[in-house]
Amino acid sequence: QAGYAAKNIGAITFTNKAAQEMRERATHLIGARAGKDLVISTFHSLGVRILREDGIRIGLKEQFSILDSDDVMGVMRDAGGASDNKLARSWQWTISLWKNQGLNSAQAAAEADTEDDRVAATVMARYEERLAAYQAVDFDDLIGLPQRLLQHNEAVRAKWQHTLRYVLVDEYQDTNSIQYELLKSLVGEAAMFTAVGDD
Repeated sequence: QAGYAAKNIGAITFTNKAAQEMRERATHLIGARAGKDLVISTFHSLGVRILREDGIRIGLKEQFSILDSDDVMGVMRDAGGASDNKLARSWQWTISLWKNQGLNSAQAAAEADTEDDRVAATVMARYEERLAAYQAVDFDDLIGLPQRLLQHNEAVRAKWQHTLRYVLVDEYQDTNSIQYELLKSLVGEAAMFTAVGDD
């Protein structure tokens, strides 16, 4: 028998709808039994899976909370000591941008070149502290935290590279820098993956 067991194949895309369509097509091609073992998910749901299994290594309990947009705004206002939603939203956008570039608050502070960015970096540090205390993550953390975990923990990285021996990424042109780094950590030196996307 050639190839990989279904449970060792990961297919990653960007939306729940696309993941569901991919699962339906794969199940039609290989049958329901093998199809149920495939890991077909969005980047974010794969991140949840990695954190539920191995987040303990970075201080997350298995049952951590995932904050929705309203929750994030509340924590952001608290972290910045602001009641102004517009200001909190601007911090949220800036912090999300930094997280998607793979930066933490210390790195963001080092790169901040305007007063607004310096304030946002300070808010980000307080925001990170509150998320840790609440055992909570936001949507961006579902990519950034697994990426850091895989990058810096050899045992976890080896486990996931062994679990997902072959990775397929759909809509590859839409990956941002932190998703790209997550993929690099997932596939490792073997680089057993296929990317499908527009040029």
